[in-house]
Amino acid sequence: MANVKVKTVGAIVNGQPIGSTVEMTKAEAEHYEKLGYVEVVKTTPKSDEKGKSAPKKSETKAESKPKTKDDK
Repeated sequence: MANVKVKTVGAIVNGQPIGSTVEMTKAEAEHYEKLGYVEVVKTTPKSDEKGKSAPKKSETKAESKPKTKDDK
């Protein structure tokens, strides 16, 4: 179920004061809207859709010189 952002207008909802914007499920938002507690601000897409990841860097290893007794 998709989440929606709502603004609390008539009561404290989920511990959030009047005038704050919170995110809840569509079913919860419809229920509280019928009671007059919230106003729906906008619908947010479901978080299952993942964005593209950054391209991977090429794997190169720096050549290390062998340690001697003088190197610490």
